[in-house]
Amino acid sequence: METARDRFLRYLLEGTALDPAARLQADDARALRAAYFLADSRPETDLLRFASDTLPLLLRQLQRTTRRERVTYQGQVRGRVDWPATAKARLQNEVNPALYVCRPPLRDDDTPQNQLLKFLLARILTLAADLPPALQQAELWTRGEETAVPFNRRLAQLTFHVRHALGHVRLRGIETPAAITPRHLSRARSAKMELYGRVADLFTQYDAAVVHARWPQLRPIFGRALLLPDPAAEFGGAAESGADAIRLAAAGFIAAQQAAIDS
Repeated sequence: METARDRFLRYLLEGTALDPAARLQADDARALRAAYFLADSRPETDLLRFASDTLPLLLRQLQRTTRRERVTYQGQVRGRVDWPATAKARLQNEVNPALYVCRPPLRDDDTPQNQLLKFLLARILTLAADLPPALQQAELWTRGEETAVPFNRRLAQLTFHVRHALGHVRLRGIETPAAITPRHLSRARSAKMELYGRVADLFTQYDAAVVHARWPQLRPIFGRALLLPDPAAEFGGAAESGADAIRLAAAGFIAAQQAAIDS
């Protein structure tokens, strides 16, 4: 029995035309784009490298805003004392000499660039969880490597780092926006900490390739990484996972190549 991988490689090596029935449905196309976004191993857009190496550095140096508000304290001083407000408060409280109105610095982590980071991390988890079994069980071949590795191993490592980051105490109080706006991206790109620029770049890649279905965005990824159907999966017959894998892998590969030619 021919395996899904054999059929896939035959498509690529012989240039076999795709059966019209094998064309990708919208949900399958989105799943394939999501899989290659997660599989991208280019240095500047490698999500696993970002999650394991860059993300811990970012979490230790999250940028925050600082504002000052009047706060009344009894018997202690925090920050700058607002003496006119203190005198007024003391007179209103039976001349209480232990009363101080201060303006301490109040720090807030809920900034646009941190919201962008949390949004991206949440989307990574969603994309990985929603991948169909045919893609989760694929093997990932990367340029420069002699053998393919299970894709679900990369997914497991990636989701581990992302979940750990989302549990960080400073990320918990940050709002996850319903949508990303130009303001989120501009604040990330103009942030003093350059690592926020990486977050903006990864979101831009996600938005173009996964959300807006711009296949040319995936063509550079295909030049470096390839998801191969599980070699144990048979093509045809009752083994639907093999058939699903070949439809996703072959049709998606050719769609990306054709889109690049047409663009």
